[in-house]
Order: sequence, then C-alpha cells, then structure tokens
Amino acid sequence: MPERLAELLQEWALAAGVPIPFAVAFVGIAAAILLAVGWSCRGVLRKRADPRRSDHRDRSGRATAEEENTDALDRMVALTIGSRWAPLSEAEIAALSTRLADIPKIRVQIMYENALGKELAQSFYEAFKLAEWGGAALGIGSGLGHGVTIGQGSGTATIALKSAIEATTQLKVAIVRPDQPQWPG
Repeated sequence: MPERLAELLQEWALAAGVPIPFAVAFVGIAAAILLAVGWSCRGVLRKRADPRRSDHRDRSGRATAEEENTDALDRMVALTIGSRWAPLSEAEIAALSTRLADIPKIRVQIMYENALGKELAQSFYEAFKLAEWGGAALGIGSGLGHGVTIGQGSGTATIALKSAIEATTQLKVAIVRPDQPQWPG
C-alpha cells in the first residue's frame, strides 16, 4: 500500500503542473457520472417525489411514456384475451324475452368464445328460453368476429333479432355477412 501512495503523490505532481486541463477533465468525468446515475434513477426518483400522482401525466397534461405503454399493453390484452362481458340484467332478460316472443322462431346458436363472455351468453340463452324458443342452443364457439354478432344474412329473422337485442339492451349488434342469404333454418 505505501507503494501505491508514493505513485499517487508522484502523479499528483504531474496533475498540479497542468491545473486547467486537469480541472476540466475532472469536472467532465464527474458530470458524466452524475448524468448516468441520474438517468438510471430518474423513474424511481420521480415516483418518490410525488407518490400521489396516479394519472401518470406530466404538468402539461400529456400522457407519459409509462401511461402510453400501459395503455398499449391493456389494448393488446383486450384484443388477445378479451374483456369481461357483463350479463344482461333481469329487466333486460325479461324485456328481451317479451320482444323475442313476437319473432318467428328459428334455430339459434348462442356462442361465447371464452369464459369472459359466458355469463352474457347464458343470460341471452335464458331470455330465449323464457320466450319459448325450443331451437335455442348454448355452447362455446367463435369465428363470427368481435362483439355481439348475428350471422349470416339479412333476412327478416336476422333483422328482427338485431332490433330486439338493441332495443332492450345497451349492446350493439353486428350482422355477419349481410350481403349473403340467411342460413336455412
């Protein structure tokens, strides 16, 4: 260790001979270290500075990168997995079954793609059963697109079902391939 101390004192004499370049280099290195540490800790320091901020927005009201990333992740999950569909209320089931009783009965396959839509599908099935639609069936299935859809065609029954659902619930119904003939039965 004394050898190192002797080397350091010898180098110090060299640095003392050129003080301005030494000071500039020292300040530059110190600034670079501080910037690197500040950059790596900026997220942690910002959160600690105001932990009550839950909207992830800066003072100008613009969304921060963190919020945009969270929103993008939420959209990806919703498109990949889906969102939970709330079932129809008792009042909606009763109103829909009343409207369905006036429509000529056809075969209806009520499908849900995953567990997130099962309760809604079951509530639709309950409305069809209350309206005494013997051809109504409930099961898992997919392929008709996103949301509540009726397929295929634009026949009288398809349009009447769309109208009944939209009139008695908050749901919007899409008709799959309305330019095609209605499926038989």
